[in-house]
Amino acid sequence: MPIKTYTREGDGRFISYPCVRALLLLFNVAFWLSGLSLIWIGVWLQTDYEKYVKINPSYSDIAPLILIIIGAIIVFVSSLACSCIVKIDSAMLVFYGGFLIMALFSLISLSIYVHTYKGELLDGVSDAISKEIKTYNDERNTTASMDLIQKNLHCCGNDSFLDWPQPSVPNSCYKRHRLEATRVDASRLYEVGCFYKLRSSINDKFTTIGVSTSVIALFPFFGSLLSFGLSMMHQKGGYEIII
Repeated sequence: MPIKTYTREGDGRFISYPCVRALLLLFNVAFWLSGLSLIWIGVWLQTDYEKYVKINPSYSDIAPLILIIIGAIIVFVSSLACSCIVKIDSAMLVFYGGFLIMALFSLISLSIYVHTYKGELLDGVSDAISKEIKTYNDERNTTASMDLIQKNLHCCGNDSFLDWPQPSVPNSCYKRHRLEATRVDASRLYEVGCFYKLRSSINDKFTTIGVSTSVIALFPFFGSLLSFGLSMMHQKGGYEIII
């Protein structure tokens, strides 16, 4: 179908029909990649980073699960959308625009939820570490989580190594090889408590996730405008949008 051109008198600026379709295709690829990133973040939270936060009673599998589900839906729908964009299916473009509006509000809600969840995790850090120290070596409790936190975050105890019963400071507190099992050598221990290190880690990681979801939420806003605009242009016979 030939493309008719309409421009504002004395201005001459316009957005062409092929340009809008190209922009929507480009957006769709970016949106598809953002869905993959949400899936990756969710899997990372549920596997690698879970080791650091699962000692907290406020920890929940819901947050990473939500990220994975939303990411999977975005990847699936944006994959199907490529066809309707290339073939210019007006009805499907309207449907896709509606989906993008729902995705916009979902991502905004997800960003708010991540921020709230971060606050819950931060509030429970001190109590969680204290509990782990008290039940360390208890047959009902695993020592792996606390050892992993101290070794990887280079910290010891809650506020310091003095939180551990003396002289039973675990080997994971030592930045250098322990010389004597019956004596605490403070010069070889990590000086910083895990309360500060773990809080800082949680705050940094979840702030990054919250900001990322907020940025990704911008994609559906512009994508919906392009999708509705392309559908309207196709219905009018491929007219160009005047700006």
